[in-house]
Amino acid sequence: MFGGDTDPGQEPLTGPAGEFEIGKDGAGLLVVGFDGSGPSRNALAYAAGLARRDDAALLVAFVESLYSTTLWFYAGSPIIPDSAADLTDDLKEELKGAGVPWQFVSVRGDAARELETLAAAYRADAIVVGRSRSSWRGSVAVGLAKRSTRTVLIVP
Repeated sequence: MFGGDTDPGQEPLTGPAGEFEIGKDGAGLLVVGFDGSGPSRNALAYAAGLARRDDAALLVAFVESLYSTTLWFYAGSPIIPDSAADLTDDLKEELKGAGVPWQFVSVRGDAARELETLAAAYRADAIVVGRSRSSWRGSVAVGLAKRSTRTVLIVP
């Protein structure tokens, strides 16, 4: 069955350009959680390498937590520092020379839920996150691994 001989009566499956194709091989889009931390930088590097090998794109997402200590109040109104803008320069430096198309988005909410929502909206093949330490709210990586409907890659 798995020998080197082929059945001359069977034609190989071919795609429109004549090459073998059943479905899609490899990723087309990866969502990457990025907050500037060491584990998120590792996840970004791993995702960039995977995207380069698979000829895929990256959707790099920064999720501002609703419970963040960066939320300050002045005269009763919240003042939210622009953390996403601070990360844009870091991303440009990290992805310089990676050779993959990428887009950066910033959202607010629960990190695991927002990454899954973005992956669903953009029809991503996988979500890549760095290993996080557990906090009183729980680990983002563990939350994604438990409830995601797509592949989750957790990078140490």
